[in-house]
Amino acid sequence: MIFGNIIELGVNPEMDFYSKREARVVNLFALIVLLGLLIGVSTVFFISGDYVLSTVLFTTIASLSILFLNYKSYHNLATYLFVISINLTIFILNKQYIDAVGNYLYYFPVIFCVALIHNPSKSNVRTVVFFLIVLFSFVSSRLVDIPGLKNATITDEDNAALLTYNSFLAFFVTVILVYLVVKLINRQNNEALSLLKKEQEAQLMITQSLKEKETLLAEIQHRVKNNLAIITGLLNLQTEKAPCEESKQLMIDSRNRVMSISMVHERLYKKENLSKINLKLYLSELVQELVKSFPVNSRPIEIIEELEKIELEVTKAVPIGLIVNEALTNSLKHAFVSENKNPIIKIRMQLIYDRIQICLMDNGVGFSDTITRKDTALGLSLIESLSDQIDAKVSFKNEEGACVSFVFPA
Repeated sequence: MIFGNIIELGVNPEMDFYSKREARVVNLFALIVLLGLLIGVSTVFFISGDYVLSTVLFTTIASLSILFLNYKSYHNLATYLFVISINLTIFILNKQYIDAVGNYLYYFPVIFCVALIHNPSKSNVRTVVFFLIVLFSFVSSRLVDIPGLKNATITDEDNAALLTYNSFLAFFVTVILVYLVVKLINRQNNEALSLLKKEQEAQLMITQSLKEKETLLAEIQHRVKNNLAIITGLLNLQTEKAPCEESKQLMIDSRNRVMSISMVHERLYKKENLSKINLKLYLSELVQELVKSFPVNSRPIEIIEELEKIELEVTKAVPIGLIVNEALTNSLKHAFVSENKNPIIKIRMQLIYDRIQICLMDNGVGFSDTITRKDTALGLSLIESLSDQIDAKVSFKNEEGACVSFVFPA
């Protein structure tokens, strides 16, 4: 229990997986160093030379400081202190004793420790620096001679005993280190699997909830479509009983506006994505339906479509459909007063960088200020109002006939 609490010092739920592993591994290494120092005290029983108390005290203080820094969440500082202090300790031990005692053997578990400290969530340069510290310490211990650090009280018999002792201790520390690290990794792996299972369960619940909401939304779209169809039917009945031609035309205009909205919900109901609509298919069907409701002197109208395939949010599709409805209705009502030309209506939609341009053109008489605007005033006002809803810039001009063009952000 105490061992587990020490390993968890400074580890909190907000940390990512690799930062938790780093903090736990550093705590584990500091604990193993303290354990190794405790075992190292046993040399006083079979070594006649002086015991290097200063080095032991330095390493003990450094290990306790590492645990304290992790506890205070100074994880990066704790890791650096561990790497520097352990290499400095081994360097001093190599200078206090001759090479024959085998203190250099402790560099092998240190290399293993540095490899395990590697944190993929941080820069690789950090790990390279750690290995360079180990390399510098090892090379310095072989090449640099500091006579003042030599322990002159150690005899040849002590050196032979220390070689055997260090060999067994280094092997023992390495085995214990590997065992505890594997145990720690298994523990973290179990935690990761547990989190993954919870995440999968949460994802399943979200997926089920999403399917339920999509079903509900599809049902809503279906009901809206049906309600709009009822309104369209009522307007059709009212059209038949209109007292005059002007009233009948007003009913037809209102019915077409409702129909353009209804077709959006109909297309949404028929597809899996309930948030976007295929604008090309929608506009093509809308134009065909509108042309059917406005026979021009019994002459067929040639429809030219130049539509790019564009998916658009439903919030923009409804205003666009109404704009196209008003512009096309204006052409059908006022453009083809002459019988000398075969009526042509062209609709073009293209994506230009991050904007969409839609143009409706006819080969009729075009716009004229001398023509009374009594019938078209509401339609043109609606176009301008609906254009504001989608941040569109609309223009009315003559290009061998009337041309209504509007551009809006994609």
